[in-house]
Amino acid sequence: MSNGPNIYVESTAITGATAVITAETARYILTVLRYKTGGELFIFDEASRYFKGIITSCAKNAVTLSITPHPAPATESPLSITLCQGLLKGAKMDLVVQKTVELGVKRVIPLVTARTQLDYTRKIDRWQKIAIEASRQSMRVVVPEIKEAITLTALTDEIRAEGTPAVIFYEAGGKSLKEISLPEQTKTIYAITGPEGGFTVEEVKRAESVGAVIATLGRRILRAETAAISALTLMQFVFGDMG
Repeated sequence: MSNGPNIYVESTAITGATAVITAETARYILTVLRYKTGGELFIFDEASRYFKGIITSCAKNAVTLSITPHPAPATESPLSITLCQGLLKGAKMDLVVQKTVELGVKRVIPLVTARTQLDYTRKIDRWQKIAIEASRQSMRVVVPEIKEAITLTALTDEIRAEGTPAVIFYEAGGKSLKEISLPEQTKTIYAITGPEGGFTVEEVKRAESVGAVIATLGRRILRAETAAISALTLMQFVFGDMG
């Protein structure tokens, strides 16, 4: 485990043994972390390359580092979870992205469903920034990809084509996760969680028709954002690295 903060940079900021960090990230290093010349920190990029850096110069909007490759923290789960989340209003979707990234999700696909209560507007860039910050905070060196929103029909077509295991969480009943057996070599899985109001019976049947297992999170009715966070936690406990 590294001893300094993890900072995400785009690979274009790295040239040989030097990294130049600018804009908001530079201001964060200088004004929030209060780092100065000679300070040590760690950086990672979208290719999950990891480096130890020493600050060689500071300006108002730029921090220059001398960098060397460094072993990355072993913080990634062996289970690759794609969260397929029914679109939620405002801060609720932000919260789901943030917390599930902290919990180790590998990819997030926003879903347009029968009970989606909003017109989809482009918030991918916002959610991607939240994912970057959550990865940094949780010492991950992988930033999950936030995909463009798709319909549940498109998702089930994708699952059928790939043959990837999937679990759809349904408030009206299903198996507990500890009752579900995954194929021996399974390393990837889809977790499908609903919007406010949940999935319709027809949507659950469609998911089941392409092989998704219907699962329950217990007898209590959870808010959509609570259900998503609970689902990821339990999946990492039962199938991943939290157990």
